[in-house]
Amino acid sequence: MTLSQAVVVYSIAFPLVGGSHQFLHGLPVAAALSRRRDVTVEIFVPCHADADVARDMLHALGAERVPVTIMTLPAIVDRVLGHFGKSGPLKMLRLSWWCGRLREFQCIVSLERTSTWLCRLPGACPPMVHIPHGVGGARRASGGGVDRRFSLFDLALLAGPADVRWTVEHGLMPPERVFAVGQVKLAGLHRLKKLARRPLFANGRPTILYNPHFHPRRGSWARFGRELISAVKRDGSFNLIVAPHVRLFAEKCPAERQSLEALSDPDWLLVDLGSERCTNMTYTLGADIYLGDFSSQLYEWLIFPRPCVFIDQIADGGRDDSKLPAMWSLGETVTTPDQVVASLHRATASHSRYKARQIETMLDAVGDFRSPADENAADRIVDFIVEGASMPIPQRQ
Repeated sequence: MTLSQAVVVYSIAFPLVGGSHQFLHGLPVAAALSRRRDVTVEIFVPCHADADVARDMLHALGAERVPVTIMTLPAIVDRVLGHFGKSGPLKMLRLSWWCGRLREFQCIVSLERTSTWLCRLPGACPPMVHIPHGVGGARRASGGGVDRRFSLFDLALLAGPADVRWTVEHGLMPPERVFAVGQVKLAGLHRLKKLARRPLFANGRPTILYNPHFHPRRGSWARFGRELISAVKRDGSFNLIVAPHVRLFAEKCPAERQSLEALSDPDWLLVDLGSERCTNMTYTLGADIYLGDFSSQLYEWLIFPRPCVFIDQIADGGRDDSKLPAMWSLGETVTTPDQVVASLHRATASHSRYKARQIETMLDAVGDFRSPADENAADRIVDFIVEGASMPIPQRQ
């Protein structure tokens, strides 16, 4: 091979500090990049458990050779951190410790916004690419409905046209730095042939998926959760899966988690506070009626349009949030626990009123869920690195 024929290799780091529930939003892209002879990829995770999950997922995606590095800390620091869980400041400490190593790469890909800490630390930081772990982009339920950290990224690869429009209209990034690539998690599961619907109970009753969020104001578990379980049991018409966002109970004591999961009854009730099935779409595919408050898992649910019921426990219509009003227009909304069961009984019959809007919303949110979003994102990342010299990156604010 002559010097002119030498292959230029681009190095890309994926610091996945947000938890294994986010991995399906990024590892399919890492796998797609690894199949290119001009790219090297390395995954960075905070702990051994996350490393095991990442390696298993990469193996399933045909990318078992991608290295997974554990972001270890000095032993005494690690012992102290073990008492405090995975809060944002502790993630920043780990990122700070590994900053030098991560900055050796030509590009850093992040699934969450805490990693923008890497470009706020002193010194030069390579370009940062954001692939949000879900639909919604920079929209949030506080801070005026906008996550301003979004503007610290140099490239954003979003699920669909809706998030691209919103990001540009709010001045977070210029249009040449924002692209709709599709929903990476859906593409990964489609590639693994895991997007088929399968019943979760054998009794023929409709199954409800209750999917409360961990948000301190919007999450409905504290006020609705146990009362909902009792009400559905008394009614006897439904099966119920209680599968909250995995962060809701992640740092609760084992006794509390075990007491809730012990409520499960194979005849009608499954309480799952954080298994792999909470994030691999087992429940969003298999259930018949969605009951939730805030989670972007709704957009995974709607790849097959089905009835939805939403909980607005503040009873304000989501007016301080930039995505809830649109989400809650896709089904009936309730505000008190005593309204829930009656609304669930109406949900199937009233679904025809919402179905067309659900389909339209999904197309705007993620496009065709069968599109190869993982390959689309990989193309954009490589193009971005290659074109970097001719398209200077604006200075971060």
